[in-house]
Amino acid sequence: MSEQIAHYRTPPEGARALGLAVTGAGTIRGQDRPRTRQALTGYAGVLVTAGTGHFVLHDRPGRHRVGPGTFFWLPPGVLHTYGPSGGTWDEHWVLFEGPSTGGYENLGYLGGGVAAVEVTDPAAVAAAMTRLVELTGRAASLPDHVELGAALHTVIHAVGPGHGLSADRAPASPLGHRAIALLTADLERPVKVGEVARELSVSRDTLIAAVRAVTGDTPIDYLTRHRLDRAKVMLADTGLPVGAIARRVGYADHAYFTRVFTQRVGMSPTAFREQAPP
Repeated sequence: MSEQIAHYRTPPEGARALGLAVTGAGTIRGQDRPRTRQALTGYAGVLVTAGTGHFVLHDRPGRHRVGPGTFFWLPPGVLHTYGPSGGTWDEHWVLFEGPSTGGYENLGYLGGGVAAVEVTDPAAVAAAMTRLVELTGRAASLPDHVELGAALHTVIHAVGPGHGLSADRAPASPLGHRAIALLTADLERPVKVGEVARELSVSRDTLIAAVRAVTGDTPIDYLTRHRLDRAKVMLADTGLPVGAIARRVGYADHAYFTRVFTQRVGMSPTAFREQAPP
């Protein structure tokens, strides 16, 4: 017979407004009952810590083999089937909702890439899931639910994005970091994404996907943010004229730099310099 701990909560609106709200969490030891063609109204995440089995999302091809250290996401409204094969398994589970879920999916989390992830540090994820279950068991006040949401963010980050790999693609994270190093090697020179892709011997689309997996941005958007961050440091820490700073971060046109800075930062470079702490 299986042993279960299950806690369910109805989060206050204030918790949902913060982005993620946990509606349930639990632990099952000796799970022997498969879930067959079910669908949920919210999101769920399941970590298997012992035993083996299978997992299927019926709107996607493929049947995933599940073992210790496998984490899989269940998006709302999607039929799924999962459970142990020829025995039992142990699992932690969490149910949640909130406006941040869409942003996480766009970045490849919550099943936005591949649905089943072999986590790199199963012990850390298991500890984070155990903490979620404990917090859910005592959550009553809004501060409790705020703490729960923060714990769920930790789990999502620990599991990481599940990006599938094509046959000609290097792992997304190492490729993304190599691309970022090339993009930011010399901020004063113009950067072309196609040239960086050729230098790394990958397609332009593969490069863009790899950088987005690491940074959440396209290569150009990330490079713009990086240039503006460097400009902020020089505005705050040096007496260099704004035009000189613009050139050092890759903007030959002082006026264009000012427009980009003002649009992204919400104030002009001069205003930023005036309000920067001493």
